[in-house]
Amino acid sequence: MFFNTSFSQAQLSINEKLADFNYLHQELEKSYPYFGINKRAHNTDWLANKEEYIKQIKNTKNDKEFFKVFNSILNDLNNGHTDAYPTIIYNYFYNAYKQGATQDPIYKIYVKELEKTDSIRSKYWKEINLELFFPERKNKNDEASISETEIPENITTNFIDSLSTAIVHIKSFSYDYVEEDADTLKYIFNKTHNYKNLIIDIQGNDGGSTEYWMENIVPHLINDTIPFSITYGFKKSDRLKKFKPDYFKDTIYYEEIKLPNMPDELKDGSYLFRRDETTIDPVPNNKKYKGKIYLLVDHEVFSSSDALAHFCKVTKFATVVGEKTSGDGIGTDPLLLTLPNSGIVIRFTGEMGLNADGSANDETKTNPDLIIKASNKKERLKKLLEHLKLQK
Repeated sequence: MFFNTSFSQAQLSINEKLADFNYLHQELEKSYPYFGINKRAHNTDWLANKEEYIKQIKNTKNDKEFFKVFNSILNDLNNGHTDAYPTIIYNYFYNAYKQGATQDPIYKIYVKELEKTDSIRSKYWKEINLELFFPERKNKNDEASISETEIPENITTNFIDSLSTAIVHIKSFSYDYVEEDADTLKYIFNKTHNYKNLIIDIQGNDGGSTEYWMENIVPHLINDTIPFSITYGFKKSDRLKKFKPDYFKDTIYYEEIKLPNMPDELKDGSYLFRRDETTIDPVPNNKKYKGKIYLLVDHEVFSSSDALAHFCKVTKFATVVGEKTSGDGIGTDPLLLTLPNSGIVIRFTGEMGLNADGSANDETKTNPDLIIKASNKKERLKKLLEHLKLQK
């Protein structure tokens, strides 16, 4: 695939737009795992819609219309990890992966993919994105204007002595907070040892980094190593081999898994499987939290925050309470794909994470151990506290 490394703000031709779409379609067909889920959950056959998408692109008169249609096409995949976000906040992704590559060479391929475009082209698409979807922010030039506006404290706490209950609400597991929140959480969890109940409230938390909870939450509440495993299926594509070479080491086949509720598309021989064994160690000289731990979740819990819910279910580290999450928490960093003519970079999920029964986590999500029906976050927390009061 030839990439256009020169850039001018001349409008893309119809042929260039179609070439970019065809490249996207081809790469997703080879690597993307969720087409079957999209059919079942949303009645959308994305691959079969190809001619309709081509028709829509042919009808675009300029780059702005193309970007709007392109985003609509991506939205038809109905997956929160599949979007053009690496284009819109290009510098954030580039710097994050550049830094990551100093610690793990696997991220060099992410940097290389991002370098197929540049900050000039990404700025062009970012401005179009602002005009289309955030017109009220058009005059704000910083990348934070899209991703964050006057973000409040990430952690809030409440200690209810009458119920001997500590509540820790964490709004985000963003990469930016992994180090920033470390000392705060260490202090908080040392204090919670005096309470019989600990509620970790992650309602509204749509993820970020699994390192957040693997380093800053769990190790402070255990005194023995906790082992757990995750299983996922993935297609045998060149893009997967390039971005996830470790996936192709120690692979297992469907016949070796045969979990009862695996989606049919995993059984046709086009997928390989991998089971990763992971451990979380306590912080040195830590004493185990002896009370009851509750993880409070809602439908906004997604990605790495859903991964914590899944971990709690599998290991019994905590009782998961609230409502069904949005799932897609089992897996690793999404793949990147740079389109050759526009320079638009998309990300997309490269594996299908499986629950313990074989069902796709993105499809069935994570179901709480205790369902709490409520109309909002405050009511859900209030009902949990009422439940704890009855347990006294």
